Amino acid sequence: MRFSLLGPMEVAGPSGPIALPGVKPRTLLAALLLGYGRTVPAERLIGVVWGEEPPTTARAVVQTYVATLRRAFDAAGLPQVIVSDRNGYRADVAEDALDVRMFERLVERGRQAAQGGDHTEAADLFRSGLALWRGPALGGIGESFLRAEATRLDELRLTVTEERVDADLAAGQGPRLLAELTELVALHPTRERLRGGLMVALYRSGRQAEALEAYERGRKVLADELGIDPGPELRQVHESILRSDTALLPAVTSRTPRQLPSPPPDFTGRAPELAALRATLVRPGEMPVAVVSGAGGVGKSTLVHRIAHEIAEHFPGGQLHLELHGSTGSPATAEEVLGRVLRDFDPATTPPGSLDERVARYRTVLAGTRTLVVLDDAANEAQVRPLLPGGPGCAVIVTSRNRLPALAGATFCELGVLPADAALDLLTRIVGAERASTEPASAAEITELCGQLPLAIRVAGARLVSRRQWSLSRLANRLAQEQRRLDELVVGDQEVRASINLSYTLLPKAARTALRRLGLLGLAQFPAWVAAAALESDPDDAEQVLEDLVDVSLLEVDGVDPLGLMRYRLHDLVRLFALERAVEEESAADRAAAVERVLGGWIWLVERINETLPPVVPSIQGTSRLGRPVGEEIARRVVARPYEWFRTEEEAMTTAVELAAALDLVDIAVGLSSALCGTAFGGHNRVLDDSLGSWRRTHDAALTAARRTENALGEATLLAGLGQLYYEHDDFPRSRAHLSQALSMFRAAGDVRGEAATLAALGAACREQGYLPEAVHFLDRAGRMWSGLDDPGAMGHVHRLAGTVRLELGEYPGALTALTEARASFAAAGSRRGEGLTLRSLSLYHRARGEWAEAEECARAALAVFEGTEDRMLAAYSERALAKALLRRGDSVAARRLAENALEVCRELGDAFGHACTLRVVGEVYLAEGRLYQAKDCLEDSLRRWTDLRAELFRARTLRTLAEVHDALGDVRAGERMTAEACEIFRTYGAREYRELSAVTES
Repeated sequence: MRFSLLGPMEVAGPSGPIALPGVKPRTLLAALLLGYGRTVPAERLIGVVWGEEPPTTARAVVQTYVATLRRAFDAAGLPQVIVSDRNGYRADVAEDALDVRMFERLVERGRQAAQGGDHTEAADLFRSGLALWRGPALGGIGESFLRAEATRLDELRLTVTEERVDADLAAGQGPRLLAELTELVALHPTRERLRGGLMVALYRSGRQAEALEAYERGRKVLADELGIDPGPELRQVHESILRSDTALLPAVTSRTPRQLPSPPPDFTGRAPELAALRATLVRPGEMPVAVVSGAGGVGKSTLVHRIAHEIAEHFPGGQLHLELHGSTGSPATAEEVLGRVLRDFDPATTPPGSLDERVARYRTVLAGTRTLVVLDDAANEAQVRPLLPGGPGCAVIVTSRNRLPALAGATFCELGVLPADAALDLLTRIVGAERASTEPASAAEITELCGQLPLAIRVAGARLVSRRQWSLSRLANRLAQEQRRLDELVVGDQEVRASINLSYTLLPKAARTALRRLGLLGLAQFPAWVAAAALESDPDDAEQVLEDLVDVSLLEVDGVDPLGLMRYRLHDLVRLFALERAVEEESAADRAAAVERVLGGWIWLVERINETLPPVVPSIQGTSRLGRPVGEEIARRVVARPYEWFRTEEEAMTTAVELAAALDLVDIAVGLSSALCGTAFGGHNRVLDDSLGSWRRTHDAALTAARRTENALGEATLLAGLGQLYYEHDDFPRSRAHLSQALSMFRAAGDVRGEAATLAALGAACREQGYLPEAVHFLDRAGRMWSGLDDPGAMGHVHRLAGTVRLELGEYPGALTALTEARASFAAAGSRRGEGLTLRSLSLYHRARGEWAEAEECARAALAVFEGTEDRMLAAYSERALAKALLRRGDSVAARRLAENALEVCRELGDAFGHACTLRVVGEVYLAEGRLYQAKDCLEDSLRRWTDLRAELFRARTLRTLAEVHDALGDVRAGERMTAEACEIFRTYGAREYRELSAVTES
């Protein structure tokens, strides 16, 4: 609860102010509160409420008022504070719940601080007390007999305001007080103490004449209104100003240190950090310690110098700036630093010899002062502790590349790179707004290439300033070349490479090795096991090395991934430095081995996933010999959430494959690329774009390396992978071209598994293009080869494709046999995904046979496999199959809902084939509902997409449905023309629909 009398009377609980009854009950409560816990006799309360003429029932009414107040507290859910005894009533309220008591306590402490000479502390305490006031005391209780108490409190408020002004002036303030003092003197023109304060503030601001004018105005006011002359204190201030007495100026002695470096002229950003540091450091009665840590060049000292200048006025005892050289090979010792400090305070005295004696002398000198101590570039906690003052009043700011977690009681501020807007603003301040505005895109690119690191931006800006003839785009182009970026970031004695090297040289051997190999890998972010693989060390040891790198700000924690694993990242410039050191200090064999171990770890994890989530597309190359275990706990997490793991690691794995390919580590690059493209979780559920994503990047990089090293089997594997990629992206001609080339190479190499897998892929591509006899040819050959390889998952894949093709040829018995065998094979392989695909194909089979109930049952079973998983594309395909079955059973409403949802998924995932196919189904639903023009729009859109895909068989199926729409619209000729065109396509491709249409036409 909170009771407020310094302003309008208010009682508040956790939910806010409560409603109090009328003026007299409020007056009674105020009287009890002002009793400060003492019992107030009933007669006294009667006098306060009614004065000298109370009613005869006054005692009973007092009891009624007390009951009314208690009910108000109950209604607000607040505890009772009014306690009755035989002598009267008292308010049982904690001191910190009553603003009057808090105010009086703060004033008392402020006066003690002023008497002790700590004027800044006194001013802060007075200011805190005055902040409790919200208006005239006891507002809202009318003209009661408490007015005298209200007047006393209002006068105390004004007196404390004068004391606070005196304390501010004694602490060295002046110009900052002018606006406030001018207003106060205008409100209280006869208060000589305030006028004297205004005169001193004006004098300290160099406005001596105005200070004398203020005195003359005051003398006239006193004479006119009170008929008196100014008092001796105001006259003394006047005489001192007339003499230009330096005693009125802030006291600065030869022993008061003012050691802060000049404030940075181009400082920008860091508003949250500045606010947090200010709140930490300007705390009366304490000795706060703030540690600002971060990488070299991130702007620690710049930030600290800025905040130190901003809060310097709070530390009249001075500001010490002690350079500790912690990031160099020769950090300053505490003895050396304290020796310099003590000589600065008293040049005539030789500092004591021992560290303990110097610490004691140092703390004695600072005792009772408000001194700001800046410890710049600390090495560790042991270096800092002897330099901390011994008691309250002072404040300490420490900068360090290390986090210094063992510094007890400190507040920590870990500084990162600048936000993009602040980084751009910094560059603009250095090179000039006009120059930056002429090439805004290049300016932004420079800051991005500098990794938004302030030191790098300052160096880049300085280079532009020294080369006025350079455009910003020229420097951006030079920085864009990674191999020379650090060479560009040098100007004068400022160099990014040298800054990073200071931290690197102080690292233990294991940490240096880890940093080099992480830089070699070039990953944007990574889990801890990657470092363990790169180091070939125990995972716990590797994690400790990573934490050591984090502690010295050479590595950043990048959060926790969906699997609950900590992830780390290197700043781009640190990565480039580490890569340089790897090339310089590691042998080619060691570098290659590190890369192979990391890629082997990813291959091992893919294999572990495939054990529980078998791939539907048979893998071309066995990779077990390449896998390297990375830990059962990591494998358990990955297997539990494979889709999320793949999304998290996709960019890192792609980068690693590209690196391995660049190093001609072809087997491992091919192994990881091939392992990923055959999985059930990698590559099927992402939005597709023209770049074809990481699948294309890994295969292109590895294929170039395979050809460069004349690795024919690797080349064949990658060509087959690219063929599968083009198949996934509905580019069937390019898919067949790559697969045909791979088939020839596998056959020449005698690789039966590669040949069988490629034949199956060719069969699938031919089927999508409508080349059904060719598809059967390839699939039959693939089936014969797989039958001798003991791979039930691969056999399931071939049987399912063969069953689908035979269905489209109208070979129903063969189709059912193949699909039944596919389901059994997938079950034997433990592939739920394969079973789901086969169930969807069986739904198509039953629909073609007119078995609508069975078609619905199989489609629902397929959807149950994929629904709720991350395989959104196959879930959408199953929804489409179910929509078709429901439409045939007459439920167009449910069919439309399913088809429209499937269409949205295909559109979102960029699945061109699925989009065209689902548009046809939506058109069929609209046709069934009689929404002919909407049906026509959907089917024509589908038709255009089939034309773009060069999928003639599917185009013919859409033409057939569109012909029905034209017939229904009365355009019989158009319908006949479309039917004839569809019939010809079906005839050309040998599809079952040719016989169906021919039978309809003949009838």
